[in-house]
Amino acid sequence: MAEVAVDHTDEGRTVELHVGDVLVVTLPVNMLTGLRWVVDSYDRRSLALVGETVAPPPPGGALGAGGTVAVFRFRTDAPAPAPSRLVLGLRRGAGPDEDVQQYGLLLDIRA
Repeated sequence: MAEVAVDHTDEGRTVELHVGDVLVVTLPVNMLTGLRWVVDSYDRRSLALVGETVAPPPPGGALGAGGTVAVFRFRTDAPAPAPSRLVLGLRRGAGPDEDVQQYGLLLDIRA
């Protein structure tokens, strides 16, 4: 069991995980723009969303300034027969058609 951390520089990459691992996705966000990261899609048979937070900037930084990040935690519950796609959207409104940017990974989840 391991914690596997990825960020905006890993967009489009294939990430190898094992059952029991926790995938931690950290993405920059500026809360003052009204944009927020949301989970658009993932394979719920092999992955579970177990946490979602927005971490404030470092001390001395203003809310919404550089350093503010959205953090998503996913637990791998079962192997996947083929790599599956995890997609998060940077969204202004309520629906997926409101995404202004997308972040995606291919997840290769093994036993």
